[in-house]
Amino acid sequence: MKDCYQNLTVEIWDISSEYICVKSASTKSKKSEAELLDHATNNLLHAVKQKMLKKQGRVDYGKLRKEGYSDRFLSKLENA
Repeated sequence: MKDCYQNLTVEIWDISSEYICVKSASTKSKKSEAELLDHATNNLLHAVKQKMLKKQGRVDYGKLRKEGYSDRFLSKLENA
């Protein structure tokens, strides 16, 4: 039962003798380095895609493939 409450933080303030305010919030779990890098990579890919769309109106995957970008990069860019 103790494991259920590990991420729960409780703050108690005593405003007056008549009222007691209680604020509770669950704490965020820390992301692993891999999760952090994956999130940052997705944000960068999304920004690159938006810049291409703004500049050219579309993303030319054929041109990018001819320029030497990998299929893995292009598939991630397409999903961004």
